[in-house]
Amino acid sequence: MRRSRRPRTGGAALPRPDKYELYEAAVQGVEYDLDFVGRTYRTHRGRPFTLLREDFCGTAALACAWARRGRAHRAWAVDLDPEPLAWCRARRLPWLRAAAERVTLVRGDVRRPGTPKVDVVVAFNFSYWVFHARADLVGYFRSVRRALRPGGMFFVNAFGGHESMRTLTERSRIPAGTAADGEPVPAFTYEWQQAAFNPLDHRLRCHMHFRLGDGRWMRRAFTYDWRLWTVPEVRDAMLDAGFRATHVYVEDWDEERQRPGYAFRRRTRMENMECWLAYVAALA
Repeated sequence: MRRSRRPRTGGAALPRPDKYELYEAAVQGVEYDLDFVGRTYRTHRGRPFTLLREDFCGTAALACAWARRGRAHRAWAVDLDPEPLAWCRARRLPWLRAAAERVTLVRGDVRRPGTPKVDVVVAFNFSYWVFHARADLVGYFRSVRRALRPGGMFFVNAFGGHESMRTLTERSRIPAGTAADGEPVPAFTYEWQQAAFNPLDHRLRCHMHFRLGDGRWMRRAFTYDWRLWTVPEVRDAMLDAGFRATHVYVEDWDEERQRPGYAFRRRTRMENMECWLAYVAALA
C-alpha cells in the first residue's frame, strides 16, 4: 500500500483555499495599473481624472484602490458574476472604511451597466476577450464610448507573441503576502495553462491552477474561453466604435537579464518576441 503524502491535520479538515486571494496575489498589479492610467491620462489631457469605471471587475481590486487614493475619487465596478462582487463586499469594502462610500458595485452587463458617465473606463486582464465576434467587440467599445465624459479615455491590455498562439504551461512561485482584509496569504505556486488554441478563429482556452505550500492543488480555479484579439484588430474596433485616436504602450524587455523591464512605452513599431504585453489607450 502506498503511504499517503497528505499533511497531517490531527483529523481536522484543512480550510479551503480562497481562489480570489490567490488570483489577486498571482496576477494583479492594480497600483501599477493605476499609476500608468493616471500618468497617461495627464499626458494626453493635461489634468488628472477623478471618475473611474472598472469593467469585468471581479473582486473590484482596481476600483477600490482608486477610491483609496483620494477623497475626490469615485469608482464604479461592473461584473456579471455575483460571486466575486459578494467577495468584495465581505472581504474588501469593510477595510476601506470611508473610501468604501466612494465605490459602487454593479452586477450587470458591461454593455448596459447603467452607471454615470466617467473620465476613464478600464477593462484589464484581457477580460474583453470574452467577445468572440467582432460585432460584439465593437458594440462593447461603442457602449464604453457613450459612457465617457468629454475628454475621456478607455484602457485595455493585450498580450501576444509566438507563445500566445500555442499550448503551454508556465509556473511561477508567488511569495507570501497579505489579502484584502489584512489576513496573511502563504507562498504558493501559480500555474498558467494555455490548453487549446485554434489558429482559424483565434479561440484560446486557458486555465489557472494554484499549488499550496502543503501540497494541495486548486486545479482549474479559473477557466477562460477567449478570442485572442490582435492589437491592430483592437485598435480598428475602437476607431469603428467612435474613438478619435488610439495609442499602444508596450512593456520593455531587458536583454541583459532576459526578463521584462517593467516599464511601458508608447510604440509604433516593435520586433515580435516569444511573449509581450501591452496597453491600448483610446481617446474619446
